[in-house]
Amino acid sequence: MNPGRLGAFAAVVLAPAAVVAAVGAGVYVSTPPGDRAVLARVLREQAAFLAVAAVLVTLVAGLLLAAALRRYVAPARRLAADARVVLDANPDHRVTPSGPAELRELATALNELAERYAAARRDVAEQVAAAAADLERERHRLASLMGVLTVAVLVCAEDGRILLYNAAARDLFGDDVGLGRSVFGVLDRDLVVHGLARVDAGSTPHEATAEREGRLVRVRLARVPSGTAGFVLVCEDATRPGRAAARHAELLGSTADLVRGAAGSIGAAAGALLDYPDVPAEQRRRFVEVIAEEAGRLGEATRRLTAEPGIDARGWAVNDISARDLLTAVAARTPQAGLGDPAEDVWFTVDSFAVADALASVVRLLADRHGVSEVVLAAGSDDAGRLGRVDLGWEGPPLGAGDLERGVPDAADVVRRHGGELWADAHHPLVRVLLPRSPAEPRPAAPARVEEPPPALYDFELERFQPDPAAWSEWEASRLDRLTYTVFDTETTGFAPDEGDEIVSIGAVRIVGGRLLRTETFERLVDPGRSIPRTATAVHGITRDLVRGAPPLDEVLPAFAAFASGSVLVGHNVAFDMAFLAAAQRRTGTGLTAPLLDTLLIDGVVHPDHDAHTLESMAERLGVDLVGRHTALGDALLTGEIFLRQVPLLAARGVHTLGELRAAASATAQARTSRRLYRS
Repeated sequence: MNPGRLGAFAAVVLAPAAVVAAVGAGVYVSTPPGDRAVLARVLREQAAFLAVAAVLVTLVAGLLLAAALRRYVAPARRLAADARVVLDANPDHRVTPSGPAELRELATALNELAERYAAARRDVAEQVAAAAADLERERHRLASLMGVLTVAVLVCAEDGRILLYNAAARDLFGDDVGLGRSVFGVLDRDLVVHGLARVDAGSTPHEATAEREGRLVRVRLARVPSGTAGFVLVCEDATRPGRAAARHAELLGSTADLVRGAAGSIGAAAGALLDYPDVPAEQRRRFVEVIAEEAGRLGEATRRLTAEPGIDARGWAVNDISARDLLTAVAARTPQAGLGDPAEDVWFTVDSFAVADALASVVRLLADRHGVSEVVLAAGSDDAGRLGRVDLGWEGPPLGAGDLERGVPDAADVVRRHGGELWADAHHPLVRVLLPRSPAEPRPAAPARVEEPPPALYDFELERFQPDPAAWSEWEASRLDRLTYTVFDTETTGFAPDEGDEIVSIGAVRIVGGRLLRTETFERLVDPGRSIPRTATAVHGITRDLVRGAPPLDEVLPAFAAFASGSVLVGHNVAFDMAFLAAAQRRTGTGLTAPLLDTLLIDGVVHPDHDAHTLESMAERLGVDLVGRHTALGDALLTGEIFLRQVPLLAARGVHTLGELRAAASATAQARTSRRLYRS
């Protein structure tokens, strides 16, 4: 029995007895001394009758008092608890009238008040939504912008906690990036501290290179503007460009050696021909063959040098651009250019800015010096397929010999440095440019998911919810509304880990700054190494075939521990899940050392007069939709929603810190089977 209810029952029984005893003592004291002997004799003679009467009176009075308590006190307590739910957790919850007429009337009045309260909340919410519309649009705009950036961006608080990141950061650093986590988990602390010291000393944004898992990461660090404490990291994988540059330098070196040797051979052969014009025909033929052979070697060296992808001979960074986009860029630079037939399947690998400028300068030459009113741009591929062509055509006379080279020497230089060619047709009004094609057709872009809003990867108010760095490890004193949580759940083959049942799935979600981050989730299937009973499959839908090939728990647990690092663990009936995880922790040496909270015990704190503490009953009370039940991630999301609505109810009862919650939870009747989780 609940200790509180046992105390109430004792009070109900003993109160009438105390009243009877007090009345008897008063009668005895008020009796004159001479009559007390007579009274005492009468009491002794009627002792049995009086005892039975006293017991009957006590029982009747106790029953009447208990009935009064059930009729008035218990309904009043439930009424107060329901009122707290309406006020702090679920404004749409309504009180069920019970008890005497007075309390039913009070419940009706409370429901009317709740209706007005809900209407007022709706009005305020509409006003807040209208006022926040511009801000929300800016946030979505920022999320969209961050999503299309090809470099990783991390915005961090002064203590290194990540406040903002984009999809490129997740691609570069993997699951180690997340809101509320430390950036020092992905980058060396000394590198960041040194960079901040340089920036604070007045240096420009600091650049450095870090190594991560065999890759080189180029890091650019700057302070957050406007005096806000924190810093911004822009990171990109420098391994591939670095290797390309090294390969290019190697090619340049070998080409320079070849050019020196070939130039010497050609010079010697040409000198012999010039100095001895009457050499025999056979010897002259051999000299010419030497010159031709060395010229061929020079041509091959040039081809290898210009064919190297990624960086051209001048150090330009090149990338793929479609023929249509390139010609459109040229047309945007000069009004005389018009689009003809840009082949849809032709892509060039060039410095698009430099090449577009070069082609535009050719169009301007034709317009300014030769009076051409319109130049039609077209594109295609040559027969060999290695080069693509851009044709500039017009109506009128063709260009004369040397007009192109003299008029736009820089354009010819840009094209040649890309390994291409540029010339004017002597018989037709045409300038043809050959440029290197992309070595492989680009993959089609994934279809845009316009039906969903940008992912919420940002939270600028995160820092104010973090505890002081010096007190980060002092969990007990941390406020519940400022902690970071990992809410998790497991699905298993059964209910008895000591009898061989195992975990088949783990799901988790993080809560940061009072928000359930649905983009910060962990979900893994686990191979239990045994069969899965049909009764278990009927609950969670996981079959033996589904987990075949999945990693065992000993491999999944370290990944889960990394995901949950730096946070408080939350679960429903969490002792059940911890019993399954205990053996794997011992085997792997991976400890889940964070504090544990149980929503079942928390419900015992905020709703001590309710008997049902299942997820379903708690969700119904708190107005949480039941979605995704009996999947590990679905139950974790549901538990997280419930926990977020329990926090203000705890605050209403004076429970604000983790230490206070542990003390309150350990005092509940439900904690009997889980008391070992609440250690001082």
